[in-house]
Amino acid sequence: MNRTSLGRSVALAATLGALAALVGCSDNRLPPVPVPKAEQKSQLPRWYPEKAWTAKEGQSQIYIEGKIVFETGSATIRKFGETEKVLKTLLAFVNDHPEVTRLRIEGHTDDAGAEDKNQDLSARRALSVCNWLVDNGVSHLRLLAVGFGETKPIAPNELEMGRAENRRTEFHVAEVDGKPFLGKDPTAGGMVLDVPSLEERKAEEEARKKPVVAVVPTLKFKPTGNEVKKVQDKQISLDPTQKKPEQKK
Repeated sequence: MNRTSLGRSVALAATLGALAALVGCSDNRLPPVPVPKAEQKSQLPRWYPEKAWTAKEGQSQIYIEGKIVFETGSATIRKFGETEKVLKTLLAFVNDHPEVTRLRIEGHTDDAGAEDKNQDLSARRALSVCNWLVDNGVSHLRLLAVGFGETKPIAPNELEMGRAENRRTEFHVAEVDGKPFLGKDPTAGGMVLDVPSLEERKAEEEARKKPVVAVVPTLKFKPTGNEVKKVQDKQISLDPTQKKPEQKK
């Protein structure tokens, strides 16, 4: 073997040895992701993780993470857990968007129970959310309480998970600067309940607290006293078949 062949063999052996070392010591772990510097961090959107609403997008729904939970079969809000967070986020949206002159609160249910009762329940639940906003400083004139019952499902009612998804409350921009948003019906064709002002609700509550006094009807008699009434003179004819009264002697 000449020097040239020997040199090639040595080089080939060295190359193979290096490859073997690399294979034996290989690491399958992914390289660490470098932490961005403070100036490189992107600012989170204001409504993260909610989708911010802008009139330019042409989308009426306001997306807020979480769900408002009610008592079973009732319009009473369970004010704990994610419910409070959703309500506060919604309140912040209304306060930060004065151009939204009318906000539609939609109530939706699953298909369990009678359809008319579901629609009434969904409307009353929407009204409860409106009343909460009014209690926290929002004008009742900016709110619409609308119930759709079981007419707009977003998941199959055959599954429990689907029914839970259908029991929901949605928030939609109905008017912007006093005009119907996108030229659509602000009520969207649902069952609308009047949203009273805070003063009106307080007056109704005070009226309910007042005791109801039962009034027992009494008969009224007009006192006449002892009266002697004159009998008109009339000729009395006796029945001839009857005996005449015997005169005393």
